[in-house]
Formats: sequence, structure tokens, C-alpha cells
Amino acid sequence: MQRLFAFIEHNFHIILFVILQTICGFLIFSLNPYQQATFSKASMGVTSSINKLSSDVYSYWDLKSQNILLQNQISQQFKESFPQSLHYLNDTFLISDTSMHRLFDAIPAQVVFNTAYKTNNIFIINKGLNHGIKKNMGVISSQGIAGVVLSSNRKFSAVMSLLNTNMKITPHINGQEYFTEMMWDNSKLNCLTINGINKLERINLGDVVSTGNSSLLFPKGIPVGHISKINNMPKSQYFELELKTATNFRDLEYVFVIINNEYSGLNDLLSND
Repeated sequence: MQRLFAFIEHNFHIILFVILQTICGFLIFSLNPYQQATFSKASMGVTSSINKLSSDVYSYWDLKSQNILLQNQISQQFKESFPQSLHYLNDTFLISDTSMHRLFDAIPAQVVFNTAYKTNNIFIINKGLNHGIKKNMGVISSQGIAGVVLSSNRKFSAVMSLLNTNMKITPHINGQEYFTEMMWDNSKLNCLTINGINKLERINLGDVVSTGNSSLLFPKGIPVGHISKINNMPKSQYFELELKTATNFRDLEYVFVIINNEYSGLNDLLSND
């Protein structure tokens, strides 16, 4: 206690100065509206900066967990969609047939640029030639089809979105492929149209549309979307269908590039046909 009194006595003038300054500061900011507003604005700026920094740090550390979640979702989707074996190798998983022959590699990537409201939409991913990605490779999200690779450099690739008038996918509905038009008509976000399916076919609202055997870019059974609207055109023998895409292109963040290891050989056979 004597040391405390000695300290106060020795530093009395400094302590008194700090106390008086604190009282003055309190009176200034509590009695003057201008100083009050200035202090509040400054404190809000500091608080916002701290919150942003905290959010950025959390988002950075959360990327790995989000990527792992996406891989688990995709792998589960493959397991449920195909009677095939699934093997992991670092950040790539392999889809094989029953003879353990590798059919597809799936390379995870992040979307760094995306458009969804243009006539011909594209998005850019952070994987390229250095990762084995080239033109004409299929791209999927955790929900379904996302697009096809247009071009690549060493580090990045441009992908033609499913929301692109040049993108064509053959619809597979209720166990049957329909060789007709399924395309983006730039009328509604995340919606495609399907024309040319005869009214004699059994098509219902909610039917899932997926990839079939006719595509070399995607495994069979990858969702494209579901039937959200059926227009029975009175003077036509064909349905006019609207499809809600499985992938939400407005919030597209993570995807997988599908590499068909037999693409060249199969494509050569089709070219010689």
C-alpha cells in the first residue's frame, strides 16, 4: 500500500492531467453535437474496417471447408447416379467402370468471373492448361451441368455457360433421350426451353432432365434441371417445355471440369462414321 501511495505522490501531476483530459474530452463530445457526430462517424469507420477484416479472414479460411463440401456433394451425386467405382487422388477424383478402367477425371475449380444476364454468357475458372484442362471439356457444379470449356491458357479457362444460345444439350427424360432442341432463349434467368417433344410422350411437371449416353463431355445422369412449365400448343403436335436449371448461375462459385479420358478415340470413331 505504501508503494501505491508513493507511486501516486510521485506521478500526481501526470495522473491529474490524464483525469482532467478525460473529463474535458467527455464534456466536449457529450455537449457538442458536431464533435458527437464526428466521433460517431470515426468509430463506425473503425468498426466497419474491423468487421470487414474479420469477414475476409473468415472467408479465406472457410474456402477449404467449402471446397471439401463441394467435393463431397459431387462424389455423392456420382455415387447415386452411376453404377461405377469412385477413387480419390489429391484434388481429383476418378470415375471408373466395373473393370477399374478410368473413364473420367473431375478437376475442382473456382469461378473468378461470371455473367448470367447476357445472350451468350460465359464464366472464367482458375484452372487451365497447367491443370490438364482444354477446349471442349464439360463443366459441372454441385447441382448439375454448368457449361463447356471454350478456351484455356496456362492458369485460367473460359467456359461457355449453359445460359448461352450456342450451348446445346440432348435432354434425357424418364429413361429416354430426345434428340431435339434444348436451349437458352435469354428470356428468364436459370431457365431453358425444350421444343420438339411429341405430345404422345408422357411428360410431367417436375420431371428431371439429365445427360444421356449421347454426350462425350459428361457422364450419364448429370442433372440439367427439371420441367417447370408445360405449354400444350393447340395447333401443334409438340410440347413447348420450360426447364428450371439445376445450377444457380447467379451464385456460381465452385465447379468441376470433367475430363473424358477416352474422348479422342471416341471422337475419331464418330468422325469416321
